[in-house]
Amino acid sequence: MGGKIAGLVSLLVLATVFALTFLSIQRERENFRRELLEQANMLLDATSLSLRDQLYNLQIDELQDIARVVSKSPDVTLFVVYDERGRVLVDSSHTRDIYSQTADPLGLRLLQLDRDESYAEWQSDQLLAGRSVVLGNTPIGAVVTGLSTTPLDQKIETITLQGILLGVGTLLVGWALTILLARQITHPLMELAEVAGKMANGNLSIRVAPRSKDEIGQLAGAFNEMATGLQEREWLKDMFGRFVSQEVVEAIREGQVILEGENRVISVLFCDIREFTDFSERHTPNEIVGLLNEYLPLVVQAAQKYDGMVNKFGGDSTLIIYGAPHEVQDNALKAVLTALEIRSAVSHLNTRLLEKGESLRVGVGINTGVALAGAVGPMERQEYTVIGNTVNLAARIDGLNKQFPQHDILISSWTYDALGEHRSRFEMVSLGAVPIRGRNEPIEIWAVRRKL
Repeated sequence: MGGKIAGLVSLLVLATVFALTFLSIQRERENFRRELLEQANMLLDATSLSLRDQLYNLQIDELQDIARVVSKSPDVTLFVVYDERGRVLVDSSHTRDIYSQTADPLGLRLLQLDRDESYAEWQSDQLLAGRSVVLGNTPIGAVVTGLSTTPLDQKIETITLQGILLGVGTLLVGWALTILLARQITHPLMELAEVAGKMANGNLSIRVAPRSKDEIGQLAGAFNEMATGLQEREWLKDMFGRFVSQEVVEAIREGQVILEGENRVISVLFCDIREFTDFSERHTPNEIVGLLNEYLPLVVQAAQKYDGMVNKFGGDSTLIIYGAPHEVQDNALKAVLTALEIRSAVSHLNTRLLEKGESLRVGVGINTGVALAGAVGPMERQEYTVIGNTVNLAARIDGLNKQFPQHDILISSWTYDALGEHRSRFEMVSLGAVPIRGRNEPIEIWAVRRKL
């Protein structure tokens, strides 16, 4: 950015210098032409008077003497005298005498001029000026003189050279000063951009050190205030997300949650640690919390892998919902896949726990059906959850793992039906119609053995 600023300023400086040089050349050219015209008129006035008698009497020798005298001036490039018919009598550009027998077009043109009228023609290297010589009211001839424009060319060349030198000098000085100034501006901005990039990557603790009290320093201060606000908001979001599912947080933020409640077709997964009460009696609270902190992340990761929402923890138990607050396609299938993922993760965890003489057994119960999803609780402390017979039955099915200890993943017949064509992906066995506490009729339960 500093190079761009320096380049732009340098271009502006060069344009200004060259514009001033051009204007200076134009002004000098106009002044020189005006002065040269005045000099030519004065010379014509003087020579017209001095050669009038000689011209009238056709005293060629005297006319040639006048021409030689006039031509000795370094500024005079030409001096020509015409007779009353426009014929050349004297021409300073010829070393020998000349007396033309034919009229010269320029001579005829000069003879037609009024007494006070002059002729002027700017050529590449001289100013050609002339007028008629009048005796009484009758033109008796004409005179033309040429004045060199070399001094003008030299002056223009000098001004141009000065302009170039001034432009180069100004460019160098301006470039150095602009680079110095640009660094004062761009370095803080580059630092700000670098810090912003680190913040975009998640480092919200980084800050910019204000280096001045100008606008850039104020920008750095405002940036730090913004970073502090973002850090506080991220902390609140993180803390909120620890107590409320991230899916619910996002759904609330996007306005997709009907807090008053809505009926949804969902799959509900309950899982808990078998014989956790006995384990708790044999270990200290710190050991229990340490084990749960190893086990529960495995459950959360498995749920997130298959679009499940971890709704709540209850000691060693976990409630996972598929289909609220967002709709989840094939929610029964994803619930079963989550259960198998939990089984596999716990198996790997047991590999480490066996070194300490411990192991975990986890039971899972899954049910599919319609449930009411929404916010429950007082306005001061609400919780987004699902309620209804579908949820209660999932909890009851999870409890059946004690009755069928040879199995660890049990699903209802509604979940079995919801799997549809996906049933062929699993090895399952029917446990028959099983009485469920709180249900009038037995419910067919299926055990999921493995994925095919």
